[in-house]
Amino acid sequence: MTTLTEFTIRDRRVLTLMMFVALVVGYGASQLSHTLPFARVALGLTEGGMNWVFAVTRVVSLLGLLFMVFADRRGRRLPFIVAFNLMPLANLGTALAPDPVSFTAAHSLARVAVIAVAGLDIVILAEELSPRVRALGIGLYALAGAAGSGIGLILLPIADGSETSYRILFALTGIGLLAIPLLARFLKESRAYVQYERTVTFRTALKAGLGRHFWPLAAIAFLIAAFSSPATAFVMERLVDDLQWDTAPARFLLMVFSGLGTAGVLIGGRMADLVGRKRTTITAMLAGLIGGVAFYTQNTGWVLAPAIFLATMGLGMLTPALGAHRSELFPTRVRATAAGWITNVAIGGSIAGFVIGAFIVDEVGLSTTITALAGGLIVAMLLVTRLPETRGMDLLRSKASRSGATTPGTQTGQPSSRPATTTPPAIPKTAAARPPAPRQ
Repeated sequence: MTTLTEFTIRDRRVLTLMMFVALVVGYGASQLSHTLPFARVALGLTEGGMNWVFAVTRVVSLLGLLFMVFADRRGRRLPFIVAFNLMPLANLGTALAPDPVSFTAAHSLARVAVIAVAGLDIVILAEELSPRVRALGIGLYALAGAAGSGIGLILLPIADGSETSYRILFALTGIGLLAIPLLARFLKESRAYVQYERTVTFRTALKAGLGRHFWPLAAIAFLIAAFSSPATAFVMERLVDDLQWDTAPARFLLMVFSGLGTAGVLIGGRMADLVGRKRTTITAMLAGLIGGVAFYTQNTGWVLAPAIFLATMGLGMLTPALGAHRSELFPTRVRATAAGWITNVAIGGSIAGFVIGAFIVDEVGLSTTITALAGGLIVAMLLVTRLPETRGMDLLRSKASRSGATTPGTQTGQPSSRPATTTPPAIPKTAAARPPAPRQ
């Protein structure tokens, strides 16, 4: 059984730093969905216009891939620090934006930074944490991010003060700039990255067979995001505008039951380390599907509360399970780039969800829109069953982390019955140099 005592001193040091980052980024990333319902009057937006704001910010956030590509070519540390620095600066610009266009442009830059930081966080944690606690560590990191979002929710009454009070919440993200000296001093380059030569391109890796893992993962990410992004973004809109709740009880409901639901990141992390990534992911998606649809189709408080809890728990469980699984299915030399492309596909799913919403929500209503998008999760669950299990993989010592060699159990593309030895497909010897000896 995985326990907190199994974290090494290095595990704890890296995890503490990343959790602090997640707290700051979690707060900054949540401000758009938290405050836009309050800012819509000042910005002159309809529900359809809000969908377009969400969609455009996510289109621009595709540029976060550039940070991930750079991380595979020059290391994780520098692009991570730059991206983390950009996020609070861009949110300060959002706070000062006088109109919808400049508001959307400024926050789009913040989204680029958020995507880059979140993607690199997972890669760094996957490469630095011990195999037995990898998913649990990612879960603790996600919990810190949820806590940051929760702080934003606690401060949400500030946005209700006047038409422009929402600007204060965006401006508070600037506190994150105080963390830059900590990152510069204590964040080191990942051991997995330093240990191996970087001679394989992502395109070469796909041609060598990694695509049979990449494409299902990308499709899963797309379908999850197409449902979860609109479902998450319009929670307050559902309570305050559709159900005519006052802001105070709506905020209380979200704080209590979504707060309880964030335990899903710990449950998901522990489950993923004990029973495997695949079982945990499927369980998480099923919980999110049931909870999300119930929230948007039922009107009574006794249903809404457990629905929020179940949906939040499912979403939380996905982060450590998919984060660890994604990192373990790709070799070190293309891990960040693969993660970046999968993230971009997820953003594409998010955009698709919001664009669909922008066209139909004013006609069919929010409940029908979200329910229709939920059908994609069923397909995503089926795709998960086609991926190999990777629980227990050592990214530092495994041959796969260097060259992507395939074990007999996974050469056919079928899930392996021995998760600890499952590795990504092979990369041609012509494309991969022999790795140097590990540094002591």
